[in-house]
Amino acid sequence: MQSASPFRAWRRQLSLGISCAALLCALAAPVAAKDSDADKPPTLVQADRLSYNQDTKIVTATGHVEVSQGDQVLRADKITYDQTRDVVHAQGHVAVMQPSGDVLFADQAELTSDMKQGFVDKVSILFTDDSRLAARDARRYEGRYLIADHGLYTACSLCREHPERAPLWQIKAVRITHDNVKKDVIYRDAIIEMGGVPVLYTPYFAHPDPTVTRRQGFMSPSGGYNETLGLFARVPYYFDIAPNSDAVFMPIFSDKDRLQLGGEFRHRFTQGSMRWSGSFTRANLMDEFGVDQGQQWRGHLFGDTLFDLNNTWRAGTKVAFTSDKSYLLRYNISNDDVLTNRAFVEGFQGRHYVVGNMYYFQDLRPGNQLTEPFVAPDVRFSALGEPGKTWGGRWSMNAGLLMMSRDNTVYPAYQGPDTRRLALDGGWERQFVSSTGLLTSLSGIVRMDSYMADNVPDPDAPAGTRFSKITTLRPFAQTDMTARYPLGRRGDGYQQIVEPIAVLSVAPQSNAGQRLPNEDSLDVEFDETNLFAPNRFTGIDRLEGGTRVAYGLRHALMGDNGARIEALGGQVFRLAQNHNFPGDSGLRNQFSDYVGRLDAKPGKWFDLSYGLRIDRDSLKFRHQELQASGGVDAFRPYISYLSANQTPVTTSIEENIEEIWGGFSSKFAKYWTLRFTHNRALAPDPGPRLTQVGISYQDECFELGLTGQTDHTTRLDVKSGTTVMFHFYLKNIGGLHTDGVDSGSFTPNLYQAPAISGSSSSRR
Repeated sequence: MQSASPFRAWRRQLSLGISCAALLCALAAPVAAKDSDADKPPTLVQADRLSYNQDTKIVTATGHVEVSQGDQVLRADKITYDQTRDVVHAQGHVAVMQPSGDVLFADQAELTSDMKQGFVDKVSILFTDDSRLAARDARRYEGRYLIADHGLYTACSLCREHPERAPLWQIKAVRITHDNVKKDVIYRDAIIEMGGVPVLYTPYFAHPDPTVTRRQGFMSPSGGYNETLGLFARVPYYFDIAPNSDAVFMPIFSDKDRLQLGGEFRHRFTQGSMRWSGSFTRANLMDEFGVDQGQQWRGHLFGDTLFDLNNTWRAGTKVAFTSDKSYLLRYNISNDDVLTNRAFVEGFQGRHYVVGNMYYFQDLRPGNQLTEPFVAPDVRFSALGEPGKTWGGRWSMNAGLLMMSRDNTVYPAYQGPDTRRLALDGGWERQFVSSTGLLTSLSGIVRMDSYMADNVPDPDAPAGTRFSKITTLRPFAQTDMTARYPLGRRGDGYQQIVEPIAVLSVAPQSNAGQRLPNEDSLDVEFDETNLFAPNRFTGIDRLEGGTRVAYGLRHALMGDNGARIEALGGQVFRLAQNHNFPGDSGLRNQFSDYVGRLDAKPGKWFDLSYGLRIDRDSLKFRHQELQASGGVDAFRPYISYLSANQTPVTTSIEENIEEIWGGFSSKFAKYWTLRFTHNRALAPDPGPRLTQVGISYQDECFELGLTGQTDHTTRLDVKSGTTVMFHFYLKNIGGLHTDGVDSGSFTPNLYQAPAISGSSSSRR
């Protein structure tokens, strides 16, 4: 019997029976303790029709039924609540949208109001990451388990053109259990299918559900064989310590080194973070001279810390230490030649900045006998005024204190100087724009540097034969005037700019700097990037004095469709030679070498960047650098070429370095990519260096890769050879990856710090 009078009662019954049950205790959500009706959020019920049978005490809602409470929504064609049996029945396009973002679909569902028991027909769950679980039927048990019979799980999307086809991979099981307390998906009698073809059977299999971001336990193991370590295996274990702290323990068992223990620890504070990684083993050591040192304790320690002290100041450290020069390469931890240890405090306020550093270096280059310095302190301060506030321009100020010491050695030539340096400078800059379009800027700097140093090499004596003690002041002043006159025009579909540029620098000669220690200005590379720089040295110990003019021309042609061709070239003229520059720098004589660069990208089908330096007298190339690629995604070749004349500080002998890289990439199918690259040295020791070929497949749920590599280089304590790299990954399930195969056996990257990022990390 239907009645129109008890409408409010129907709604109240529907709210208490349906929404409190179906919404607060949805199928895949944990059961919560019952709250009083007053504590429940308001419920909104929408339906084409509501009715209540007083005899059977059944509330019925039909036609586009939607019940929402808080952030949960239940939809169905029809929902009934049997008050006598305390059972909710939903049928017809049943959909439950849960707070986590997961959506449950079913043909019909019958559940108790407390949601601890229930049955669902033809159920499917769409998770937030687009993975899905489907089953013939399912039942709710103890408010915790959703048990699905004859179900399947996949993270792959169905083919739009042929949705009837099986996904790329799926797991079919006689029974699938979702534990919403432990967040596990458990399979019994499971078969993994690839493209609908069974490839693996397992009586039991489990993995975290998509809501799990990290989980304590064993990670995917890896192992194999190579000539350096023999047979080996790595079994990492992940510790989920706290939301802001975790660790990975990574033992490696090998035939030659027996056991290596390694791990990583991370922790986040309210105003800081730290990350430490390390490893150690007891194994044979072959030193850089080829002498077997027998069994030695070997290892490494890396660490980074950073703390925000307040809104202005922060402090941190960087630690990098290894027991010997070959350990990091042997275990593929790092390719760095020099390890830098740093402790610092720095402050930011407006346009002002100050930092105090302490450095310690560990040199890993074989054969290098120079003593690395200990730097403490290295204090720097910089300030910058507001534009237009000082005579129409703005001022700047810099100050620095550096103290550097080295351990005494038997051979002074290997020791290097002990340096104390105080540097102060102040500057001013203003820009002008004329009515004719001429852009000019005027700047000046005045500086005073104070040096006290011991064991400084005498430049007038043969290298390593005479040293002296230096105590001196170095005053210096420089004025720069820059002029640019950009000329532009617009054509049909393009813009063109021609811009002559000139910089006049006036300063006294600074040849006296040759007798000062040189700690931060050893490497001078003259190219188009520093053509108009006021000082082409990289640091403070050497200054580019003398009066000089840098001049050049920039040309740019830009199409409205994004095409671009840009060129820049120029030269430096100085009134007198500057002997502070190395002989091969191209800057020592009155007229410098010519430098330039051409960048061209007429379309997506071609990209070119070419830089060069040409000798001013012989017009021979002193430096060339080329990167070019072209073609389409189906086939895109590329080439990289480098040719340079340089004089290493350690040998003082000029040499020519020339090498070439070449290869291609080909996306020959929607998800398939083929890559090839080859590196060959042309000078001074011609020959192949590296050849690599790889093929990979990647879509939204599956990755597969295979790469072969032949390395012809020989490194300390590490043998070269042929390597094959393999990668296999199923989304949400995991996979297997190796970084190498030697002589047909898989050899993974033995130690690599995992990509852990605090509470948001993922460990599966």
